[in-house]
Amino acid sequence: MNRRPSWMWRCALVIATLGLGACNAGDLQPDEEEMLGSSEAAVCTVCGTTRYTSTRYGEGATCGSAATQARSLLASSMASRCPTGTCNVVNTLGECEPLGSSRLDGFRMDVSATYSCCG
Repeated sequence: MNRRPSWMWRCALVIATLGLGACNAGDLQPDEEEMLGSSEAAVCTVCGTTRYTSTRYGEGATCGSAATQARSLLASSMASRCPTGTCNVVNTLGECEPLGSSRLDGFRMDVSATYSCCG
């Protein structure tokens, strides 16, 4: 059995490579790069100077489901405090603690975030 690629396969690979190169293969144009950079900068620089910290707890059958619920509650809390969005967010995942002596009792986990509101 011949393990080398056939000439047709190599030819198709060369054509595909040249075709993608001719189309910039997804590269941004200079004006697109400037727009993207300015919009990212606006989000990060146009924000309040006040830092907030919020913590929410979640409960679930597993640590993962408890964390998911806590993150969802935290996101809602942050959105109500900062309707225009948040920036400079630092998340902290707390310990996963059992709710009882059996694994079937479920788990509780807290998630905290320190953040600023966007302008």
